[in-house]
Amino acid sequence: MFKRLQKKTRKVHRYVSLIVSVQLLLWTISGLYFSFTKIENVRGEQYLVEQPSVETKIQTDFISSDEAFNAVRNQTTLLPNEIELIENQKAGSEYRGRDLPLYKVVTEDESGKEINAYLDPYSGELLALRSTQWRIWDWMWGVHIMDWVERDHIDNIFLKVFSILALVTSLSGMILFIRK
Repeated sequence: MFKRLQKKTRKVHRYVSLIVSVQLLLWTISGLYFSFTKIENVRGEQYLVEQPSVETKIQTDFISSDEAFNAVRNQTTLLPNEIELIENQKAGSEYRGRDLPLYKVVTEDESGKEINAYLDPYSGELLALRSTQWRIWDWMWGVHIMDWVERDHIDNIFLKVFSILALVTSLSGMILFIRK
């Protein structure tokens, strides 16, 4: 009876390990990506211009498109091309988690890469820069935490289940190896 149970346990372990190993591989790949990528570059800090601290007054009206373009020019090394007012949240968006409304100013760096600058429409304060590098980072983060839509919920059920399965599979594999 013990041999039959051991054989069944090995078979279950093998198939569960196969499923879990795919996610372990994704965790490893995304973890390697994070460890070899400078977060400062992902955030776009290389495009920022040092600003003297200025006391801002509270405005009740939106700044104009021209003022938004000037705000981008003054705060970054980027060249503004077009502007859009964002008033509605969208799951998984580049601006998620920020208070709305926002100005999205589409810009380019010196090499022609498109970068989105998000501004406070009242003050012109630069709130975020979003580049292709940031989008890759964000996608990898979603893979890493198993939240493929919003990429914000580290407490999701998939992550918990696969983490527990990975632990159980690793421990059972060691036990099966030792008892072999």
